[in-house]
Amino acid sequence: MLENVNTRFWKVASCTYRQLLEQMESWRKTGDRHRYTCFCDAMGLAKGWRMGELRHAYRQADAVLADGGATKMLAKISGGNLPDRVIGPYLFPDAMEYGVSLGWRHYFYGTNKGTLDNLKANLEEKYPGIKIVGTYAPEYAPDPKPPVIEAGSVDFFWVGLGNPKQEIWCYKHAKEIDAVCLLPVGAVFDFYSGTVPHAPDWIHKIGCRWLWRLLTGGKRTFKRNAWCVPRAAWILVTEFIRIRILRRKVSSF
Repeated sequence: MLENVNTRFWKVASCTYRQLLEQMESWRKTGDRHRYTCFCDAMGLAKGWRMGELRHAYRQADAVLADGGATKMLAKISGGNLPDRVIGPYLFPDAMEYGVSLGWRHYFYGTNKGTLDNLKANLEEKYPGIKIVGTYAPEYAPDPKPPVIEAGSVDFFWVGLGNPKQEIWCYKHAKEIDAVCLLPVGAVFDFYSGTVPHAPDWIHKIGCRWLWRLLTGGKRTFKRNAWCVPRAAWILVTEFIRIRILRRKVSSF
């Protein structure tokens, strides 16, 4: 099982990309199903701090990954030292490639039919032998209905509904989806379908993926990041004071 770092809000998984992929394969091989993971970035931290339903979804997840520097810093302030950030848009292609030889079966849920069709075509061209067993673009609704899936036909069910909707959706419906693991990955479908430009590796390495999204994601993304980044920074400052200066204990879940 993956190791975790306790924070005041939820556990954060301490692992590398490779370790997470190996854990996913272990779940698959043992027939362990109905799990879900979450990728927590500055937006997730800022919203989860205030939104009880999202916070509960993170606490019930089988793994919460540090999708951004804010979550990794929170873990460090809380006494942990994560070996790496595990970012949804970077895990996704690794999982596609890693799973080809293992026969992983993927299902994509979210966005719109055109994006899903382009995504499927692009992945099948780049990863020969990949098994994409289904796609579904749900109706726009606060809680869109899960698709009907044949029992035992899906291993990894990728969800692109946007934060925090997708994390709450996975928490609510994980037991209804007959898959090994649900993985909410936000705008990943847009990135790998070619709909939205993905941040170059050098942007990721210097920790400015949030700035790239701020400048390239359009008005909605600009407003979202302008809202969440200062709030995430404030959370980190208050947690540093609470834990490192006032010597308050970190919660245990």
